[in-house]
Amino acid sequence: MSTLLDEKDGIRVLHVDDEPEWCELSQSHLERVNDRIAVLGEQNPEVVLDRLSTDSIDCVISDYQMPGLNGIELLRRVRDNYPNLPFILFTGEGSEKVASEATTAGVNAYVKKGGPDVFQLLATQVEQSVSHRRSERRAQVANDRLLAFYEQTDGLYILSHDWKILYWNEEMATRTGYDSDGVLGTQFWEVFPRATQTDLHDNLQEGMTNREPVEFELYYDPQDYWVEIRAYPVDEGLVVHSRDISEEKQHEEQLTRRNQILESFANTVSHDFRNPLSVAEGHLQLAQETGDFSHLDQVATAHNRMRNLIDDLLQLAREEEKDKSVVSLHESAKTAWETVDGEGVQFAIRDDAEFAAYPSQLRRVFENLYWNALDHGDATSIRVGTRDGAGFYVEDDGPGIPASERDLIFEAGYSTSENGTGYGLHIVESLVEMHDWTISVTEGDDGGSRFEISGVTFTERDP
Repeated sequence: MSTLLDEKDGIRVLHVDDEPEWCELSQSHLERVNDRIAVLGEQNPEVVLDRLSTDSIDCVISDYQMPGLNGIELLRRVRDNYPNLPFILFTGEGSEKVASEATTAGVNAYVKKGGPDVFQLLATQVEQSVSHRRSERRAQVANDRLLAFYEQTDGLYILSHDWKILYWNEEMATRTGYDSDGVLGTQFWEVFPRATQTDLHDNLQEGMTNREPVEFELYYDPQDYWVEIRAYPVDEGLVVHSRDISEEKQHEEQLTRRNQILESFANTVSHDFRNPLSVAEGHLQLAQETGDFSHLDQVATAHNRMRNLIDDLLQLAREEEKDKSVVSLHESAKTAWETVDGEGVQFAIRDDAEFAAYPSQLRRVFENLYWNALDHGDATSIRVGTRDGAGFYVEDDGPGIPASERDLIFEAGYSTSENGTGYGLHIVESLVEMHDWTISVTEGDDGGSRFEISGVTFTERDP
């Protein structure tokens, strides 16, 4: 048999006729009419199958009336061994009965012998039959390759109109744990009853009913994976292509998380740098105006604080989490206050306790709460202390926060000031949650704001 050929390749024809002159005529005329056709002659129909097994033949032309084996009998033998090889009956003794038998046996064309003009018709029939066969073979090869690809990579199954599983490839067997022998002929929704509670059911129903392709993504909880589903209507019912996109989804989530971190980084930088930068600018201006260079000490402190903030924020953005260490509430609160411009404000630390924390991030908690009291609460007094042996508080004597706004103040972008960024308390909440603590706000002893951090485990001090 011939291999898959391009349309521009030649067509090799085997003409079987017990009269040599007809073989010579067909060779002469067909090759002149169509220079792509090459004709080989054979007078003995009994050896045709042997020739087909050794020669590359694209089409058989056969006479009907031949000694020993007629054209219909030869056609049947060829069809038994080469079911798709083009076969044309070219005979001078035709009849409706012969034509009917030839058609039943699977002949491609039936042409009656005649004058020279008949070879134009015969050449056309040869070319059309071979061209059609080659197109079918190309389609079959493409289909086989596609099916092999799906077998090796993606899930593929076919559902009948009444939802029976007609085909189930190896990938689906691996993914679900159900091999093809166990599911073929079974109702899809009986094999996967939980799927009826997902979008898979509704989308496949839509594709089956409307006879239109559907495409969607689905997280299938029973198998814990994401799939991209493409379903295509076919005569049998519905072909479903299922591609596992769990890794892609994971990558998307990581990218989203990274973008959130970068956005948070930018918002945090814009917020947390405002206060030490403002302190540095203020003391630098005082030094320039008064000539008192002692103000530059505060400038240096502010710059050092900004440098430390950069290091801390870069660690967070890179998710380089440091180990916790035991800290003192008193020392942490005091150190944070030293970087705050709280001149004229009474600051008191009522008591002390030790607990595990990320020191630099805890310092940022205190700094943001202090600045919140000064910038938004116009506080004249700020106090820090422990509460109930399982947390601590920061409270001020400002106007406080109305009860209706206490659930909103930790949201990103929410601010009671036109000049505020709305990120200070959101940052505080994020840092508190990083420690696995919780934060809430209530009314302080003086009517101001009291921020309470809970879930802190105090450590016992050495005697």
